Amino acid sequence: MTYEELAACSQRYLSERPVVVLGTGATIPHGLPSMPALADELLTAILDSPQGWDDFALRLDETKDLEQALHDVPLPQETVEILVRATWEIVAAQDFRFYEHLLSGDVAAFPLSNLFAYLLRTADSHLRVVTTNYDRVAEYAANAVGAYVSTGVTAGWLQRFVATSVDRERAPSLGFEGLVTLLKVHGSLDWFRDATEDVVAVPAAHAIPARMSPLIVTPGVSKYREVHKDPFRTVMSAADTVLRKATCFLCIGYGFNDEHVQPALVNRVMKDDVPLVVVTKELTAQTKAAFLNRPPKRFLFLEESTGGTKVFTPSNPDGVVLEGVHTWQLQQFVNMITGDERD
Repeated sequence: MTYEELAACSQRYLSERPVVVLGTGATIPHGLPSMPALADELLTAILDSPQGWDDFALRLDETKDLEQALHDVPLPQETVEILVRATWEIVAAQDFRFYEHLLSGDVAAFPLSNLFAYLLRTADSHLRVVTTNYDRVAEYAANAVGAYVSTGVTAGWLQRFVATSVDRERAPSLGFEGLVTLLKVHGSLDWFRDATEDVVAVPAAHAIPARMSPLIVTPGVSKYREVHKDPFRTVMSAADTVLRKATCFLCIGYGFNDEHVQPALVNRVMKDDVPLVVVTKELTAQTKAAFLNRPPKRFLFLEESTGGTKVFTPSNPDGVVLEGVHTWQLQQFVNMITGDERD
């Protein structure tokens, strides 16, 4: 495969109105923590040994995998709440750091924003994005190119969750160039549950508001308790509908290890021949197991290789290395599909 053939294949797939799926790999380049980094920060942040923490911390230190540790060492609800608050504080601090750099003009490249601009221009002025991330990088990326972001909450400084608005077709709002529906299936830094159990969104909160609990779902057992309540119930239902109607998937830094997004996506790719493009630093074992043992008919996977990019396609399911190009990096991938100068 040549660089030109790779570009043509990517453009052909992405012309089919892709649903974008974002994992942590999409935001790590902007300073947001990876799972191992989050594990290390949690071990440093929680030092007062709440009930069950010592055994859990040992397991977390061994695995560097929050989801695995939560499955292996169940925590009491009180300790889970401490873990959720610490997770919010860690991710929020990194999110605000990136936001401040963005406002000051210190962000030299914003590849996710460039990707959104390309897709809004060439595929559809209403782009749907499904993400397991809590951060607001996708919101910043959409706003940076003039798109309105819909997450299911009202506008303003005291926001409410409105279930019927989660994925609604609407005319472009004045002053905006397009619409990005962002389905945050594991919650958002902006979302909280107040003392009356209502869902409240507080934009750009620098700290968890008093008498409120962050609405972010940690991996593991706490998922199953929260997903039956709004906003998660409605957002996950909308995400499932979007995934089942998709005509193409573009996954950025997504590892295929989430039970809320993965099943519908894998089913569509394997049974309905929906094209799948994956751009990531390293394909996870879950990704390889889901697709490469019995390759689908239309897919394109890009991952880092020494000195270049390893490309997986139906004709090369074991991968072939393109030397000297780094299209596994999102900005270089965008440069390729837009026809800009290669690295």
